[in-house]
Amino acid sequence: MSDEVQAPGSCGECVVCCEWLDIETEGLSKKAGVLCHHCHGGGCGIYETRPKLCRGFFCGWRLIPKLGPDWRPDKSGVMILVVEEPPRQYSGAATGFNFVVLGGEPAILRPGFVEYVSLLVSRQVAVYLSADSPKTLINDYLAPLIAAGDGAGVTKMLLHIYHLHLEARKAGLVAKPIS
Repeated sequence: MSDEVQAPGSCGECVVCCEWLDIETEGLSKKAGVLCHHCHGGGCGIYETRPKLCRGFFCGWRLIPKLGPDWRPDKSGVMILVVEEPPRQYSGAATGFNFVVLGGEPAILRPGFVEYVSLLVSRQVAVYLSADSPKTLINDYLAPLIAAGDGAGVTKMLLHIYHLHLEARKAGLVAKPIS
């Protein structure tokens, strides 16, 4: 983890949000998983006039000062979305965080992922997991494992929840993409 705050415009070559967010707004309609036609590989071709939805989007990686460059979504396989108004019982922060796993199991197994999710859960921050699917609040599933110091159990539970998301999507049980 790094102590440097990611400055605006510091996304580098990352355009994960331009591909994985579902956008339905005046002037722009694109489905999740499809690269926006305004994206030119290193950013937005209409940045100055981009839609309000895009203008208001903030990548969790850029908002959390302690996350280093290896957490950038195109490198980590995880896009972190801010969740406004999390459940009241998770009062450790004003917002919650949805960890959208786009890079498969390796994204969950990468160094630091389980530890960071565990830290947030232990601090009563609302933590969600999704995989291009509706998000699942995972605190109650992880808290007993974290309290017991069972890191392997936390990893196993995260993988289990991730696989449930994949199975639900494959079976057509979920239709709403990330938002």
